[in-house]
Amino acid sequence: MDEVLKHNPTASHLRVIIPARLENYLEDYFTNWCHEPITQKDIDNLANILKHIKKVSPASLLEMPYKIITQEHYNLRHDQEVMYSDEVHAFQVNESMGTQDTIDKSSIAGLPTTHHKKYRI
Repeated sequence: MDEVLKHNPTASHLRVIIPARLENYLEDYFTNWCHEPITQKDIDNLANILKHIKKVSPASLLEMPYKIITQEHYNLRHDQEVMYSDEVHAFQVNESMGTQDTIDKSSIAGLPTTHHKKYRI
């Protein structure tokens, strides 16, 4: 997101889909994801970027209507990603099942799908 914002500060060419309301999403990150390799600083950066996007272009941040996040909600988000996409560019970290779900769904939908990189952290 930060790379897109460098080239498009208004976020008009960006759509970020999160599986809950922003406050709930960030709370989930602080509660469940603050462990190696993700640091408090990483989560603070994520929070700042998402809040900035919501401020400069509310339509660019699609918040799903959930308060508690489960794997089902992430899978529903993948459906939204495919629905809003013309093509998919995937960077798969640690063999992420979520990224794989999006890749599979985009392929089934007939979207051009580029799997740029698989890597481990």
